[in-house]
Amino acid sequence: MKNSRRLEVCCLVMCAAGTLGCLGTATSTPLPVTNPTSSSSNADTTKDSSVAESKSAPAASTKIDLVETDWAGLQSLIAEHKGKVVVVDVWSTACEPCMKEFPNLVALKKKYPDQVTAISFDIDFAGIPKKPVSFYRERVLEFLQKQGESAVIHRMCTTAADDLFGEIKLDSIPAVYVYGKDGGLAKRFDGSSGGGEVSYETQVNPFVDDLVK
Repeated sequence: MKNSRRLEVCCLVMCAAGTLGCLGTATSTPLPVTNPTSSSSNADTTKDSSVAESKSAPAASTKIDLVETDWAGLQSLIAEHKGKVVVVDVWSTACEPCMKEFPNLVALKKKYPDQVTAISFDIDFAGIPKKPVSFYRERVLEFLQKQGESAVIHRMCTTAADDLFGEIKLDSIPAVYVYGKDGGLAKRFDGSSGGGEVSYETQVNPFVDDLVK
């Protein structure tokens, strides 16, 4: 996506199609109801019922701490992790390639739990007056919770996407920023590299592998 207007249009189209569930709220799966046992029920029946109930119980959802910040705040966060390789994934729920690549950020963190700090930086906010940052929060959280992880640090940009693109001189997303152990930017992967695509498998991962060594 080249700018936030395109992000917003994409969001609206996808919302209308029902693909993002932008305005919907998640409903919890009800716990199974166990029928009362009669006095003639034996211990095995009770045991089987308990096992079935245990298997049917829904798994606890992943707790996501999504903090709002701007690019300057993000840089301060990166500085706090000096001594580690820091990978920042700039993405949006309106960007299909972003969401396709996002699980690779999670996998990279799992591969290097101690050597790499992984940060997701969502830029859904488009700067529309009637749609503040909080408007996009629910659908961003919904996507992140589906990733089933808690080791990645999550930030949500409070600067409108158009303004952010100009501030950091970025033309498109997805974009991945990799910072070395010294805290300096080692490389940025975006649409201008790799034939217009960003790939963890062929670009980001090999680069991080070398930095971690």
